Amino acid sequence: MNTRAWAIALFALLLTRPLQAQLTTQSFSLQSGWNSIWLEVTPTNNDVNVVFAGVPVESVWTFQARLTAVDFIQDPSEPVWNRDRWLVHVPTNRFESLNNNLFTVSALRAYLVKVTAPATFTITGRPSLRHLAWAPDAFNLRGFPIDPGIPPAFNSFFRYSPAHFNSVSNRLERIYKLSSSGQWTLAGPGELMQRGIAYWVYCRGGSEYQAPFEVQIEASDRIDFGDGVEQVTVQLLNRTTANITGTLRDQLVPTPISYASFNPTNGVVWSPLPSPLAQAVSTAQPQPVRLAIRRGAMASEEYGSVLEVKNGAGVRYLVPVTASRQAQVAGNSAANYAGLWAGTATISAVNEVNSPTNATAPTPVSADFTLRLLLHVDDSGATRLLREVIQLWQDGTYTTDAEGRQVVDTPGHYLLVTDHRLIPALKGVSLRDGQPVGRRLSTAYFDFPTTPDENYLSLNGSFGGTNSLSASFTLSPTFPTNPFRHKFHPDHDNLDATFQNFRAESYQIARSFTLAFSPTNTAGAATPDYGYQAVAGTYRETVTGLHRAAIHASGPFRLTRVSEIGVLNR
Repeated sequence: MNTRAWAIALFALLLTRPLQAQLTTQSFSLQSGWNSIWLEVTPTNNDVNVVFAGVPVESVWTFQARLTAVDFIQDPSEPVWNRDRWLVHVPTNRFESLNNNLFTVSALRAYLVKVTAPATFTITGRPSLRHLAWAPDAFNLRGFPIDPGIPPAFNSFFRYSPAHFNSVSNRLERIYKLSSSGQWTLAGPGELMQRGIAYWVYCRGGSEYQAPFEVQIEASDRIDFGDGVEQVTVQLLNRTTANITGTLRDQLVPTPISYASFNPTNGVVWSPLPSPLAQAVSTAQPQPVRLAIRRGAMASEEYGSVLEVKNGAGVRYLVPVTASRQAQVAGNSAANYAGLWAGTATISAVNEVNSPTNATAPTPVSADFTLRLLLHVDDSGATRLLREVIQLWQDGTYTTDAEGRQVVDTPGHYLLVTDHRLIPALKGVSLRDGQPVGRRLSTAYFDFPTTPDENYLSLNGSFGGTNSLSASFTLSPTFPTNPFRHKFHPDHDNLDATFQNFRAESYQIARSFTLAFSPTNTAGAATPDYGYQAVAGTYRETVTGLHRAAIHASGPFRLTRVSEIGVLNR
């Protein structure tokens, strides 16, 4: 292997290693003849030929549609079968493979597998959490989230679903399992269910029932802490008539996941997820569990794991968890804060200039005053105070390869723009009145002098940790926003009586400020990822020129990272 190929292979390995923890393995003991299996995972390579490689498969069958009324038959080998509603795969060395229309396999789907000899079938992939629909007034072939350690009986599993259990007659709707002889036989109410087995289950009318204990998340089949996502709420739903205790456990230990709890004294408190976390789930309403990712505790830039959620009575869900963060810079902690930070400084103390004892020490004020802060840390760790910044999109560029095909030369990407001269060549990132526009953040509290090339104020020091940042700037008597200057008032326009010659009539204003960071959260609400997505500390400022004596102010500040883009204007 040449050096370039070795480097590519190594990079691919490093990129995928954290995601391997997101995978789980499911094994099946296949009997000779027909088997009815339920996949909980989507294989890493879901090509049906790869999935069943090495297995003496005669044929594999699954429904064309996820929701359909399927005619039930006792013997799957009978020729009278509604085969037009099924996808089928047979080995490619057989003539019948010309009719193959099953090419991939996926999670949460039932498969009928016919093998010519007993075999052990093992599959590795990513689990999935989805709400599955029922075909009403029909048999449905499907499996269920079963805890293999303590499998429930059919009777107890379906007792709380009117579509599957008649509480008046105390009878379970018909459920068929595939016997060792390859025949569908009626399952007894007290028989134990099995993980990874698909059953024919009759659903009387419509139903939303999944299990006596359900896990619900929004708009996804996993918990995904994508870019900018810090918190996700997981709902635990108890469909039984008795209160239960649900448990959540990350299969990776230690875990960078935190959970929220309420403390009467401290309010919301974020703590590392224990192994396991127990949550009481009543019958009255779903129990929300707020989870968050501590990106600062992640061992690498990508995190993947599986969250096991159980009710202790036979139900188990495997929920994949993913998260990402920006690449860390070795030996440069300031650069690890690269991105755009927005927040506020709350002025809670100002000195009393006429105090006879101490005219310079800030004292508490009766009403706080808030300053908006907008800071950018670049990839080298340099920090700048911004007046405004606009997020825009720059299209990628294309070139032609040696075979004459158009290929991407430079991918499109988001930009943080402070130079207004660049805006006409860029695109918006959100719609306003049907037109694409940029996302603009600004602050009116720091109107320092700028030039088009440097529309920011460079700060001294380092960002985050126990570091501090400082800067100062002046507003000359002629600066447009100098508070003593008035363009149309003859006493404050910096002009003589003829309105032609300069005469200073305004005072020069000087501002000097410092942001001293704290290693622990000292301002704002509790956050699970303090030090990575949020920082806080003490803001101090001295203003001269507004009063004959210097004005000293101080108070807490808090910043939140709103973008991980570590460059400006490109």
